[in-house]
Amino acid sequence: MKNLLLILAVAMSFCSIHAQDFTALQAISMTAPGDFKSAEPKVLAATNYLFTNPADLDKDKRLAATQFIMRWMEGTPDYTFAIDADAMKLTEGSADLLGLYLAGMTKAVLEYNGEPLTDEEISKRAEALLVSYVADEKNNIKPNKTIKKLLKQKD
Repeated sequence: MKNLLLILAVAMSFCSIHAQDFTALQAISMTAPGDFKSAEPKVLAATNYLFTNPADLDKDKRLAATQFIMRWMEGTPDYTFAIDADAMKLTEGSADLLGLYLAGMTKAVLEYNGEPLTDEEISKRAEALLVSYVADEKNNIKPNKTIKKLLKQKD
């Protein structure tokens, strides 16, 4: 799982060599367990940024936010994340959708204050966030077949 996140991070970094904004996120060191805990408010802010701004607005900021979230996901000792076949079907090879899905997983665990969520609960919460985001036409992201089907089921 962590290797998949690392590969995705490297692949996304080739899309944009460096972000013009959010450079402070790149400078945040996350090596010790306490670093990941103290970074949580910034990670949550990055997820909120992704879910409150259109997908085509300032792609460099979105990329930096996504990379920061993925770096945190890969190293945090407090949470584990499982990307299953359903998640891959939901995102269908789209880096934008996958980045939002990962942000949704992160948002789910950081905003939840009860007993630890199961992998299935994290996945369902991330799916709901992603589908809601894509459903809003102001976010300028095209739904794939799987998301269209889920949107029809919601109606």
